[in-house]
Amino acid sequence: MSASPVMSTSIGVEVTRIEETVKEAKVTPRRQVDATRILYRKAASDAPSLIGSVFTLCAASQRIASEAAVAAAQSRSTPDALRWRWRRMLYAERIAEHLRASLLDWPGEKSDPRRVAHLPGLRKALEAARAAGEGNDNSLHAALKEAASEVGAPLEANENPTAWFAELWRDALQYAQIAPWLSGVDFLAIDDVESVHRALCERNADFLARPHLPGRVVQTGPFARHFTYLRRNVGLLAARLQARLHDIAQALDALASRELLAGEGDLVVARSSRPGEGFAMVDSPRGFLFHRVEIDASGDVTTYDILAPTEWNFHPAGPFAQALAATKLDVAEPRRFVATLAALFDPCASCDIRLHEAQHA
Repeated sequence: MSASPVMSTSIGVEVTRIEETVKEAKVTPRRQVDATRILYRKAASDAPSLIGSVFTLCAASQRIASEAAVAAAQSRSTPDALRWRWRRMLYAERIAEHLRASLLDWPGEKSDPRRVAHLPGLRKALEAARAAGEGNDNSLHAALKEAASEVGAPLEANENPTAWFAELWRDALQYAQIAPWLSGVDFLAIDDVESVHRALCERNADFLARPHLPGRVVQTGPFARHFTYLRRNVGLLAARLQARLHDIAQALDALASRELLAGEGDLVVARSSRPGEGFAMVDSPRGFLFHRVEIDASGDVTTYDILAPTEWNFHPAGPFAQALAATKLDVAEPRRFVATLAALFDPCASCDIRLHEAQHA
């Protein structure tokens, strides 16, 4: 359903501090894309291409989620060849989106020569990812490996980041003492898919803007996928960057393999509660992406909902807000710190950051 028109397309991040202590960290959800309005009474078969054209970020994930949800609503099975094609597209997009976020969304001067020097590598990755659905596995892997290496992503677990990623590592590492790890982190998992499906079936508009599972504060994305292997002695920001680098390396390994990797989880899950209703989860670059569609007897869309990873990670009482509230803003540039933390939670929208100074009572 449509969100309130007063909401912004940006995520509001408002921080009030007393000296170095965060007194309040307020996160305001962004306005949602009204997919029902876009697709209402359009043929369900046209939904994937329309959805793919609406989103510039993670367009392949959005399209695949739509394809899977529509197929579930129409009680169609998914051939193995299509699932393998989806896998190739999703891993390629994972690499390209991580490179895009790291180069374009990291705080700092956009014309910095160190940043600009790596834009050709990003363009190479984006072009390869866009062609992943049709391309050859070997050429796709080679192009993305070259692009990731140019930007400085380590391709092996024991390697250190170089080039642009070395700059980001130093940037994140400087905050190790002020941004602590939080205990009791909780992640969305495959076992939660059924609960999310039930919640979306209830057609609660608030759930789309502020999704939650009872008694839990969950997050999703690379940090969740690689949590077990992250270093605990580098601070939260560097650990989240390490998770992104692990994600790139794992995706390259997956694209080089003609078999599923050991422990490789489900990238696409689809189900239906009744004829004409379809639901899908795609493990996108930023985390679990959910689509739900209802189709009438003539094959037209009557309802379409999209729940993105950003809504979990930037919930007003979610993991980003909690991490921000737990920091000590004893830094020369507090706005840059907040922007860096937000970039490492990697929203698919811009953040409108506002800092306020409060006085002791």
